[in-house]
Amino acid sequence: MPRRMRVTREFRPIRGAFTGGASARARGSANGRARGSERECTRGERGVVLIWFALMLIMLMGFAGFAVDLSNWWFQAEKIQRSADAGAHAGAAFLPGDLPSATTTARTLTSQNGFKNGSNATVTVSQEPNPNRLRVKVKATIPTYFVGLLGVKSVDLTREAVAEYVAPVPMGSPENKLGNDPARAQNTPQFWINIAGPNATKKSGDRFQAKVCATSVANCTGTVISGINNDEYSTEGYFFALKVTSVVTGQPLNIQVYDPAMTYVNDTCGANMPTQSEANALQALPGNPYPDAAVRFAPGLTSWCTGDQDISGRGTKTTFIVRSPDATPWSDLDNPVVAGCTKQMPSYDPGGSNPTIYQYLHPTDGKQDAQAVVNPADGSNTFAELFRQNVTICSIPAGSVSTGEYILQVRSNATAAAPTVYSASVVDGGHNRMSIFAGFGTAGLAAVDGSAVSINARGRLPIYANATAANTSFYLARVLPYDAGRTLRVTLFDIGDAASAGVLQILPPAEFAATFSGCVFSRDDGATLSSTPSTCTLSNVSSGNGFDGRSVTVDIPIPANYTCTPAVATQCWIKVRAAFPSGVTDTTTWSAAILGNPIRLVE
Repeated sequence: MPRRMRVTREFRPIRGAFTGGASARARGSANGRARGSERECTRGERGVVLIWFALMLIMLMGFAGFAVDLSNWWFQAEKIQRSADAGAHAGAAFLPGDLPSATTTARTLTSQNGFKNGSNATVTVSQEPNPNRLRVKVKATIPTYFVGLLGVKSVDLTREAVAEYVAPVPMGSPENKLGNDPARAQNTPQFWINIAGPNATKKSGDRFQAKVCATSVANCTGTVISGINNDEYSTEGYFFALKVTSVVTGQPLNIQVYDPAMTYVNDTCGANMPTQSEANALQALPGNPYPDAAVRFAPGLTSWCTGDQDISGRGTKTTFIVRSPDATPWSDLDNPVVAGCTKQMPSYDPGGSNPTIYQYLHPTDGKQDAQAVVNPADGSNTFAELFRQNVTICSIPAGSVSTGEYILQVRSNATAAAPTVYSASVVDGGHNRMSIFAGFGTAGLAAVDGSAVSINARGRLPIYANATAANTSFYLARVLPYDAGRTLRVTLFDIGDAASAGVLQILPPAEFAATFSGCVFSRDDGATLSSTPSTCTLSNVSSGNGFDGRSVTVDIPIPANYTCTPAVATQCWIKVRAAFPSGVTDTTTWSAAILGNPIRLVE
């Protein structure tokens, strides 16, 4: 049987007849290339991200490092600022007169706060045009951390501060005299300095040296000082500044007090005084010990009459203490006492069982003849050497006088054995009235100016005003141009003894303006007052209107454009004008202060 053959057909597409194969191969090739490209792109992107991340990390680390350094700079700048603040605040207390001490103190404080001059900082201290202001500049080099990698190894930081010391306000006088000067017939402001004994009544006018008062009197609760009714009583007495601006070569600095010992004659010298015929007889004595006795010792309200008064006693013994300038103007008690310049004056109560003034002064009548001896060289004070005389209580030799502020402390509450210490055992009463003078040599005492020496009360002025004129102006307080824009607070205590109503007005320096405006008046008892703020005037002032024993406060806005010339002694003085129908006869205490902290940062 014939073998059957199997034919196998192989299908082979004709090249070119169909496109499917070529297209597939093309697609396959393209896909392969695409997949390769994707793989290459992925690898490239992955590398870019790494580079980007690395760069960003470096930037972030740089920012973080800069933030660390910036924070440190801020922290160090705050420390430097606090250091400058502390230095300025501490140093300003020595101004205006002691820049070296101010500089030393300021640098000590900056060192204590971490920045020592010449070590890790440069501390520059300077006095501003306002002499009460101190500028402290602290410059320190601060090392860097991360920023140092960029080549900035350190930065210099500087901070500065300005502090101001507001000194007690000078009161009462622009000259070298404080009070009337009858012996030289000069400088008659028509008031005397008044010092009360501790047993005197506050209502009688002395705000700070009289202990006794009822609760109806201003600030008399008896709760501040144990055993003393007067809450404002000062155990230290009063302080007066004797500012020496220049020294006169070869001349001693003399400090005198007119009528320093209390002698009871009453307010108008109508008690215990010699008669006019007796005064004439004293002038006619052999040897002429009293060449002007007919005038000096005449009775009545003459220019020589201080008016020492019996206020719960006649025994006020007044102590005078002269202290040298020092480096702490904010404290008067730490000023060194000048050798030989502490004096306590006796008191006299003439008449009755005691000799009369005429008998004290007469050298040969057999009545206290020793009190009529005048011998300055014997070291003792007799009545004739004290009564209505200018008495030298301190003489600082030429060559020992320095510029600056000498302090005269006047008090009535110390014993002769311990004159610089308060004694509660002193219970004398009465008002002792006087004047204070200072100058170089005899010529300096006679001069009426403040060019070399000036005297004024430091913030508190106790006076007995005996102005006979119906309209009298008194020097109140000195305010310098640097205090423009601030507020002067004046307190007038017991200004209402007059029976007839009067007017008080606070006046600006004449070289600046005619009136102040915007003044605010108030009384400690809250009474409604008749005031005119636009002219700084207070009306209806009298005892009948409730002013007796009360404190009146006047807040005076110092205008922003306030100006005067501090170099001229009589400029920059604010005055108080008293207009009463029959003149002014009143014991009163005035005080003045610029409101605000005494030492404060102003920049």
